[in-house]
Amino acid sequence: MTRVKISAAILLLLIGISIFSSFWVNRRCNAMLSEVDLIHELAEMGDTESVTHMARELNADWESFREGASVLLKYDRLIEIDRLCSRIVHLAENEEDEMAAELAELRDMLEMLKSGETPLLTSVF
Repeated sequence: MTRVKISAAILLLLIGISIFSSFWVNRRCNAMLSEVDLIHELAEMGDTESVTHMARELNADWESFREGASVLLKYDRLIEIDRLCSRIVHLAENEEDEMAAELAELRDMLEMLKSGETPLLTSVF
């Protein structure tokens, strides 16, 4: 009976960690998605100084998220987003026209990361 209790406790612990990590990833991705939208709006208005500042903040937020997420998520999911965040900072500093396309791609990658970590019945079974 002790083995059953220990097994149940381990199973509940794993389920709890899974639920917590899912909420954490979704919350952080939503925050970064709102930053991407804000950067896009500022870029359309032509406020290059604010765009550069927000791009650096987005990159810093991504770096802090990636440290914890690398333990929970597959590394190949994080590499492309890491590259895009760095590229957006470079594009914002140099005021290049490609930033809208890179922001759209970053938005899609963050949406895929968020949706991939949302526990659905179809993804479990």
